[in-house]
Amino acid sequence: LVKTKDEVAKVFKRWIRYVERESGAKVKVLRSDRGGEYLGKELQIFLEEKGISHQLSVPYTPQKNGAAERLNRTLTDLARAILAHAQLDNTWWGAAVQYANWVKNRMGSKGLGGKSPYSLWTGKVPNVSMARAWGCMAQYKVPDQQRRKLDPKAQWGIFLGVSERSKAWVLWSVADQRVMESRDVIFHEGLNYKGWKERGASHSGTSIQDPHTASIFEGAWEDPGDEGEEQQEEPEPADSNHEESRETDSTPQPATQADAHDDQPEQHVPSTPSRSSWQELLDQQLSKTPRTPMKRVTWEEKLRRLEEGEATPLRRSARISQPPERFTPGHIARMHDHLVSDLDDCMLVDMHGHEYALDVCLMGQVHEPRSVHEALNRPEWVESMHEELESHKVNGSFELVDPAVVPPGLEVLRCQWVWKYKHNPDGTVERPKSRLVVMGNMQKLGVHYEEVYSPVGKHATLRGMLGISAALKLDIHHMDVKTAFLHGDLEEELYMRQPPGFDDGSNRVCRLKRSIYGLKQAPRQWYLKFDEALMDFGFERSECDPALYHFVRDEERISLFLYVDDLLLLCSSKVLLDRVKDFLSSRFRMKDLGEVKYYLGMQIERDESGILIHQERYILNMLQSFGLSEANPVRTPLPTGFDVHAYEDEPLLRDELVKLYQSIVGSLMYACTTTQPQIAFAVSQLSKVASCPKMFHLQAAKRVLRYLKGGVKSGIFFQTQPQYQVQLVGFSDADYAGDSASRKSHSGYVFCLNGAAISWQSKRQPVVAVSTTESEYISLCQCIQEGVWLRRLFGEFGHAHAGGVPVFVDNQSAIALAQNACLHGRTKHMQVRWHFIREMVAAGEVILQWCPTNRQAADILTKSLPFERHGVCMTLLGMQPHDDRVPAADAGVLVLLSLADSMLWVAPTHEQGGVV
Repeated sequence: LVKTKDEVAKVFKRWIRYVERESGAKVKVLRSDRGGEYLGKELQIFLEEKGISHQLSVPYTPQKNGAAERLNRTLTDLARAILAHAQLDNTWWGAAVQYANWVKNRMGSKGLGGKSPYSLWTGKVPNVSMARAWGCMAQYKVPDQQRRKLDPKAQWGIFLGVSERSKAWVLWSVADQRVMESRDVIFHEGLNYKGWKERGASHSGTSIQDPHTASIFEGAWEDPGDEGEEQQEEPEPADSNHEESRETDSTPQPATQADAHDDQPEQHVPSTPSRSSWQELLDQQLSKTPRTPMKRVTWEEKLRRLEEGEATPLRRSARISQPPERFTPGHIARMHDHLVSDLDDCMLVDMHGHEYALDVCLMGQVHEPRSVHEALNRPEWVESMHEELESHKVNGSFELVDPAVVPPGLEVLRCQWVWKYKHNPDGTVERPKSRLVVMGNMQKLGVHYEEVYSPVGKHATLRGMLGISAALKLDIHHMDVKTAFLHGDLEEELYMRQPPGFDDGSNRVCRLKRSIYGLKQAPRQWYLKFDEALMDFGFERSECDPALYHFVRDEERISLFLYVDDLLLLCSSKVLLDRVKDFLSSRFRMKDLGEVKYYLGMQIERDESGILIHQERYILNMLQSFGLSEANPVRTPLPTGFDVHAYEDEPLLRDELVKLYQSIVGSLMYACTTTQPQIAFAVSQLSKVASCPKMFHLQAAKRVLRYLKGGVKSGIFFQTQPQYQVQLVGFSDADYAGDSASRKSHSGYVFCLNGAAISWQSKRQPVVAVSTTESEYISLCQCIQEGVWLRRLFGEFGHAHAGGVPVFVDNQSAIALAQNACLHGRTKHMQVRWHFIREMVAAGEVILQWCPTNRQAADILTKSLPFERHGVCMTLLGMQPHDDRVPAADAGVLVLLSLADSMLWVAPTHEQGGVV
């Protein structure tokens, strides 16, 4: 902060050096009003030496400098709002403006294409994880070197901002009366200084001394009385006179009330990133601010209080009395009102696409409660919590009992609330959902639980069901079990505390009679309960997937797929479908969602030509989360010849960027396991360095996101088959010694149902192969294991594959080795498990066929390909853009057109069936 006008020239020189070094560009123009600080001799000489043009606004016409003036108002309004929330007086306005500027630099703006000033300046995504409610009370750790053995380990302070010179928070120490930095801080965001004093939490009357506070932030904005002087045509140059006054009077003076309330300040706080003034602030305080000795409570005094029955002010008491919470929606709404009022053409804020940008920067996703106190003050969440408790009452989940009945040594488990908005398939909010969960981390094996395993459905099974539904034009419906885990029966005796916010004060505890969310055994108990119900109806559990069930009676057949509490029903008979729905509704609280539209993060669209599964909403959310919504798309996930081990000498990323990298890779991993097989190789490569990424890897991860941006609606298309046939085909490939560090090869396989991918894998091989043949042979073994499983799976669906499953390989030697025990001298070292292939080939489970490399669909899973080859492989995988579907009449020929010309097999059409 600039304290006096005569400092402007010195600060401006330093700022010029900083921005020119950071940007590599030169400042050409300075535009300002006619304030004396801008017309001083020192600054004018500097501008002439640098060749910087100085443009002046017309006197009494701030509109001519609209961008700067509007920015002043924006920062002033935001500072006023956070000062009001913190209930601090106007002597703290300087720190409030600095934090307001820090926040605004990290907010997206419509005028900047949705990007933030910080990201445009640095080229990095802003990290707002350290943002807190300004002015809240906090406890910081006192370094061991600065305290005695029995002194308190923490002291109280007021949060002022985030340090830009170190990874730490900036606080005002109440005890030491100075600005300081600390990385070890516990925040009490629902507690301000006024409330802290009223609760008597201060140390022996220690309070904030306003004169010290004022000396930190004095003089940065002008008094309203100076406005007239500022607009004079020929102002007094600010040189020697001001310097003399500083030398004769060095006593800091507090900022006046007029200073704090001035709506049109003269000094403009820049919104572009600049060197933090916290460093100067700290240096000044270390040298100027007198340190007030802290009054500590001695050990003898604490003992005396205990003996006399007095309450000892324990440090941790304040920590648990007020749970951390963020600003309420009312505060946020008022801040938004300040930001968007009276906008002119020079300053635009996008309230449509970025209406929650301020919320996210200041306190994260505030639209969902962060504490029981906040939830109980919001009617929609109070109603939601009552609904959850009513569900427990209906299910008989627990009963209140006297704590004396708890067996000795059995710990009573704690519980907590979890709040989340449920969303519709289009991303709009459906309803608020409150969930009461037990803190399962307190459970002990052998005491609170035994078995915990619970199966969930495989994605390959799910995609196979969708493929069958499309091929045979069968209905596939979606149902959801309400409060599924509450239906499970407990085998252990467990007790829980009463729900937070709904304790009746009787000191009773809850004896659990049913499983409840959060228990380690809850998923298993629910699965066993649901499995028992299906067996009562007559379903049979699949031998291939324990979350898949089949019911067959005469010509009627229905298949049920379960993923925790979401289930799909594939049925050829509407009557049987209704019977099953009625049965399930009689046993559980069900929600019938009709024909499936959205399942496990996948959007499912159907028309006469088939079924398309994609993740448009998920991908768009990813792009927005990582600040790439406006990035330019690329045509391939990785550049050709990408090597994850390149740039070994490059330094590792900072901790915050490592977390960003891991978040990106984790998000991509879910996409590649559901609807985006074409990025599987890229994700497998990037996952290798998840714990030690470099900037090279972060750029590669962002490239994959940019690739997905080019086809957010691209997905897997299962086509309706004219002959109502279900055909399975596999592809296996390997990249020999593709890992430059370990020299291990990379395997890849994919299985397609009627030309659309349903199962795939891209994985580094577990051993080093000594030849191309061996690497292809190892990959083929992994592929055939999956193919045998899929063949049996579809047999359970009533679509047994006639003959073996065709698997295409582009290596003749690997095929020969699988069919005969040849090449003994070169293959005798191979592990016996790889020769599983020969047994399956001999048994007729699979049929190996050769295909040319340019027709190998699995090639996309083993290496980064050029654009043309990448597109061919996507076609072979059944990947098509959302708005470029194939007409149903030509679907069969087009999907496998690239294979037809090699005479390997012919895809089904209206006239003929496919043959191998």
